[in-house]
Amino acid sequence: MKQVILTFRRGYKMFLAVAAMMLIQLISIGQYYLSGSVLVGALLAFFYFLSTAARLETAVKINNVAQAKKTMLIGLLLRFLMIAVVLGVAARISTELFLTSAICFVVFYVTGLGVLVYFGRG
Repeated sequence: MKQVILTFRRGYKMFLAVAAMMLIQLISIGQYYLSGSVLVGALLAFFYFLSTAARLETAVKINNVAQAKKTMLIGLLLRFLMIAVVLGVAARISTELFLTSAICFVVFYVTGLGVLVYFGRG
């Protein structure tokens, strides 16, 4: 988990660039009130990666393969539940907020994968 955090710290400029582009697009079309959903999507993706890293770290320390598999499955269910709850609350507030949060989550998730691949090589 420590390595994931360090990798994200090295690639924070890429995240800031993506967030700035998304915020500029929202502000340019006059929907500045949706700028908070960019933060929601970014935080959701960040906590998704942290949860994945924590579960992987826990599964590596377990000697029993069946127990490690169960730990990863529980982690997967918890991550999906986290996404469902956050996006469900956003859907209750408004459709625009839900769509913006979901799109931002996907964009930041893909950006996070890119950062992990790019900076994790060396």
